[in-house]
Amino acid sequence: MSTPKTKTTPRRISALITLLVAPSLALAGCSGSEDRTTSGDRPTTSSSANTGDSMPGCIKDFDPSKDYFGDKATFSDARGLTVTYHKSYKVVTVKNPSSTSSKETKYVLVQCGAPDPHLDGELAKAQRITIPTTRVALGSTTEPMKFQMMNKLDAVIGMASVDMVGDPKTRQALKDAHVADFGVGDGTTEVNTEKLAALRPDLFIISGHDDPSKFAKVREMGTPVVAEPDFLENTPLGRAEWIKYDALFVNAEKVANEKYDEIAKKYHETAQLTSKVKTRPIVLYGSQFKGVWYIKSNENYSIQFLRDAGGEYVFKDVHGVVSSKLDTETVLKRAHDADFWIDGQINESQKASIPTIVKDDPRMKALKAVRTGTVWNAVLRADPKHGNDYWQTGVVRPDLVLADLSAILHPELSPNHEFTFYKKAPTK
Repeated sequence: MSTPKTKTTPRRISALITLLVAPSLALAGCSGSEDRTTSGDRPTTSSSANTGDSMPGCIKDFDPSKDYFGDKATFSDARGLTVTYHKSYKVVTVKNPSSTSSKETKYVLVQCGAPDPHLDGELAKAQRITIPTTRVALGSTTEPMKFQMMNKLDAVIGMASVDMVGDPKTRQALKDAHVADFGVGDGTTEVNTEKLAALRPDLFIISGHDDPSKFAKVREMGTPVVAEPDFLENTPLGRAEWIKYDALFVNAEKVANEKYDEIAKKYHETAQLTSKVKTRPIVLYGSQFKGVWYIKSNENYSIQFLRDAGGEYVFKDVHGVVSSKLDTETVLKRAHDADFWIDGQINESQKASIPTIVKDDPRMKALKAVRTGTVWNAVLRADPKHGNDYWQTGVVRPDLVLADLSAILHPELSPNHEFTFYKKAPTK
């Protein structure tokens, strides 16, 4: 999401690197495999490469004619990545590895026990990773949910901030498994690379908010670093389908495919219901910060939610990649008669009440949604200590988000709906 830097936006850990590593903290990749990368991009091979002696799931007697990936991932909604299968290795292409990098990045994932493939051109320099990875470090609080859905949470050995995982069950499962916290401090967004190195991970997945080149030092220690910029997708299902990306590294394509298909099916069922409504209420989406409103473009995934829920966006004529800045007077003029105001206080749950909204800015009384009490925010699962689970579970379960929004805009379609994320702003 594009928001002002001073705000707390999806509670994904940016994992800003703190280079505290001593030269002696060299670390190997996964058990039984060589360090496949140097400080540059060119892969290296050691004499002990991929022996398959100490990793579960390794190939014992390699057969060059055999396809070792019976279950394969295909992408129908995500636009930011592709994967091709080559019997004993996969080639993954991430089109935009970060919000600041438009140069596509390729990863070559080699099944443990298989010989290193002889590749030419740009693939010869691509980062190579032995799979399945079994000691994964995560730089985003969205990731544990995906690994849990794939039944691979036992592959996670560390996170930048375990306590910032919003879902109580997932957070407790991580603690029960003694998943290490390599953050600099409580609730931090920075990574202590000494702690990270001590874990000896065989993969570090970072948020796409960070440029992977910032983590060159981590790669020098022997840990493959890959980006997951799912937030660049402009549809909710596109973001959710990145669960299949994580599956590529742990050979869990079958489960990931099944989970995503189930989510997509439920999402489309709700969208099909709302597509038949005769009236589409007008919706103001977004909030102000120090007098400036950050308005999502019509192409933003959040606005796709509104359309699929049977709503019409006030600023559907706003286009672009980033949010547009508007003054309060302009917003009040355009959204004066909007039927609903959604997520105006999503990042400040303590202010998500009509009296507080009016107290903070009396001009908000001009909004029809404020006067009629049709103000809603995704703060039902917000916890000051652990963050807002909307930014975590909501990313991987867009079907639940859409069901909430549909019930808000068209309550007649689901009169008995129990909300997962959204809460109506109290009028008193």
